[in-house]
Amino acid sequence: MRIVFLAIVPMALWQCNSNPQMPLHYQHTPQSGTGAAVTLSGMYSQKDGSGLLRVCGSGETYQIVGSEELLDSLYALACAPSPIPGESAYAVLSGERSADGKTFAVQRVDTLVAKTWENSCLNWSFWCSGTEPFWSLYISEEEGGFFFKSPVPDMESRFFPWKAPQVDEQRRWVYESNGLKAVIEKAHCSDGMSDLNYPYTATITLDGQQLRGCAVRRGGPFPSENQ
Repeated sequence: MRIVFLAIVPMALWQCNSNPQMPLHYQHTPQSGTGAAVTLSGMYSQKDGSGLLRVCGSGETYQIVGSEELLDSLYALACAPSPIPGESAYAVLSGERSADGKTFAVQRVDTLVAKTWENSCLNWSFWCSGTEPFWSLYISEEEGGFFFKSPVPDMESRFFPWKAPQVDEQRRWVYESNGLKAVIEKAHCSDGMSDLNYPYTATITLDGQQLRGCAVRRGGPFPSENQ
């Protein structure tokens, strides 16, 4: 069975959103709301203990109320091994908007899963990841920086603030931020575990350790099967 790099391969080792034992829909006692019931899809995150949903397409942002315990649990699973501050996940939530348009009362959680290059509606630059050890690096100016994740116990998942890269003729990008260095180059890349071919290579230096992997660029070609 084909192993899908980044979206499934390394991330699936610590993200449980594809657990076949977990149903897609979660029914709940409706929360009190004042508007018509709607279903919204967007990027869910948490700040200061509150859930936030940025709606795909419109960009509207709502503070989430209701179903807090379930949302906390699913968000932790989607962002395993643990959420990085400011990290977002893809969500489809059903409920009611408040009259002032500031909050969204959740009646049902249809989906809350890890963000991937296919479901994210935020602007991002690169998705990078590698194997042996498994790691991933998500780069997004819109979300403020660099999100490094790994299920390896001695590799801490963390956030690095945004700094613009040095770019060489759209073939080489060098990002540096607070001890993190990421060098991304336009060249064919294989993760060594799947039958996919990637359009970019990625070399990450973190805490003196060098990690090698592949990358996908927003707006560029997605990984394809080797012929």
